Amino acid sequence: MKKISFRSKTLFLALIPMIYLYGLVIYPFASVIYYSFFSYDIGGTPVFNGVGNYIQLFTDPQFYRTLGLTLSYSILAVGAEFLFGIGLAYLLVHISRGRSVATSILILPLVMTPAVAGIIWRIMFDAGFGHVNFYLSLIGIPGQKWLIRPTEAFISTVIVDVWQWTPFVTLVTFAGLTTLPVELVESAYIDGASEFRTFKDILLPRIRALLYIILFLRVIDTLKIFDTVYTMTGGGPGTATTYMSIFNYLNLMTFYHIGYGCTIAAFFIVLMNVVVTVLSKKAGAALFAA
Repeated sequence: MKKISFRSKTLFLALIPMIYLYGLVIYPFASVIYYSFFSYDIGGTPVFNGVGNYIQLFTDPQFYRTLGLTLSYSILAVGAEFLFGIGLAYLLVHISRGRSVATSILILPLVMTPAVAGIIWRIMFDAGFGHVNFYLSLIGIPGQKWLIRPTEAFISTVIVDVWQWTPFVTLVTFAGLTTLPVELVESAYIDGASEFRTFKDILLPRIRALLYIILFLRVIDTLKIFDTVYTMTGGGPGTATTYMSIFNYLNLMTFYHIGYGCTIAAFFIVLMNVVVTVLSKKAGAALFAA
C-alpha cells in the first residue's frame, strides 16, 4: 500500500479550513440568491416568481427611506469619528505625561459588547430618569425625549456609535503617526511650519493609506449596524432608526417573509461589495503612492 507523503497530508489538512470557510460563505450566499426569486413565507411553499421580489423592493418606499437612513447614519457617524479621532490623535502625539492613562481610558468603549452598549445608552437616554437629561439640566438645557422622537432617536444612535468607535480611529491613527520619522517634523519646524500645518500637510498625507483602511472598516461596520441600535430602539420610534440590517431582520424574523428578506439581503450584499471594491482601490492606490 502506497504511503501518503507528508506534503500530501499537509495540503489535505490545509484544505479542511478552506472547505469549512467556503461552506459557511458560498452555501448561505447561494441560498439567499436562490430564495430571492421565490415568494416564500414561513409555513408556506416556495413559489417561483422571477424578479417579482426585486420589483417589490425597488418600488417599496420604505426600502428607499431605510437606505437613505443607513447612508445618512454611516456618513454622519464615520465623519464625526474621523474628525474627533484624528483630533484626539493629534493631542496624544503632543502630550507625554498621562498618555498611557489617556489611551487606557480610550480603550474602554472599544471593549464593550455593542449590544450591552446599546442597553446602557438606552437607560442613559431615558427621558424620565436618564443620566443625559440630568446632566443637561445642570447646565440649564431642558431634557430631550431622546428615544421617543424620531429625529432625537436617530441622533442618539449616531452619538453612541461615535462614542464607541472614535477611540478606534484615534488609537490606530496615533499608532501610524508614531511610526513616522522625527526628521520630518524637525525639517518642517526649521522651514517655519506651524504644528498644525505640519500635522495637516506633512504627517497626515504620510499615513493616507492607513486612514483609508480605517475608513474602509468603519464604513462597512456602520452600513451593517444592528446590535447596538436594536437593543437601544428596536428600529423605532416608528421607522426612525430602521437601518438596512434591522429592516432585513424584521422582514425575515418578525414578518417571516423569507423570499423578500432574501431579496433585501441580496441587494445588501451587492451594495457592500461595491463599497468594499471602491474603498479597497482607494486604499491600494494610497499605499502604492506612499
